[in-house]
Amino acid sequence: MGKIVIRDVERPDSKNPNAMIRWFLAVFDLGDNNEANSIEAQILGEFVRAGYRGEGISSSELLLKPPVARSTVIYHLNRLMELGILVKRGRKYYLRATEMSKVMEEIEYDLEREMQRMIDMAREFDRLMQRRFRQLK
Repeated sequence: MGKIVIRDVERPDSKNPNAMIRWFLAVFDLGDNNEANSIEAQILGEFVRAGYRGEGISSSELLLKPPVARSTVIYHLNRLMELGILVKRGRKYYLRATEMSKVMEEIEYDLEREMQRMIDMAREFDRLMQRRFRQLK
């Protein structure tokens, strides 16, 4: 998992799946919440649908409108992988889990694990600083 930004974005009023996909992207600071046809929204939408079917998609199989260069598609796929939303197996990319709620739960687990590592390091740091402070007295 790479750098994660989590923004406070108002939830969409509608029960429109595409609006919800745009909301997830906006929360993660990807794309524009109001940009219905953004590259990220199209890509994530395709992977959500493929996830429910248990399928992966290669970068060349993604058909975006308007068409974009494969290098651009790969750039956006990599951004979604850095967040932990997508994973790559062989030549295909997959939604990390079959459902978005499970994807978010796995990202939450990753964040909790990293926070625990930071807390452990902070405790070690505190012990080191306390020893050094006592030595100065």
